[in-house]
Amino acid sequence: MKAQCALPLVLLLTSWCVAQQDPAELRKKAPAAEGGECVRSAAQAAHNDLEEANRRFAASDTNAAHSALDASVGEVHRAVECSLHASRTQKKLEIELRKISRRMATMAQALETEERPNLEHAQAEVEKERDRLLHALFGDAAASPAEKKP
Repeated sequence: MKAQCALPLVLLLTSWCVAQQDPAELRKKAPAAEGGECVRSAAQAAHNDLEEANRRFAASDTNAAHSALDASVGEVHRAVECSLHASRTQKKLEIELRKISRRMATMAQALETEERPNLEHAQAEVEKERDRLLHALFGDAAASPAEKKP
């Protein structure tokens, strides 16, 4: 009985520790990790990089913001690659990618018009990765309505 109570506590503490890690540390850790740990650390690094890009855009440091945005897209790509090899994590990652895409759309609305194309391009890259993941999950049934053949 005690073991059943301890397991959720350990998982909660582990997820909290991963959420508190530095994005650079997560990037170093992700390639060495395998399976679900690689997916989790890369997805968390993507979230952290995206929030860093948002802070940089707010501070009008566009070069650093674009670098953080590119790093976020790179981490999304790494998370999908890891997830394709560890199929148990694909559903959770798809949900995380949807959250990242929505966050990018929200950020784009707050940006000046000359900065939007870069963020919209990054969002399109995340959506491509999400489509790859959906295709791995559901096969041809995951095709968008425009791609379906009559």
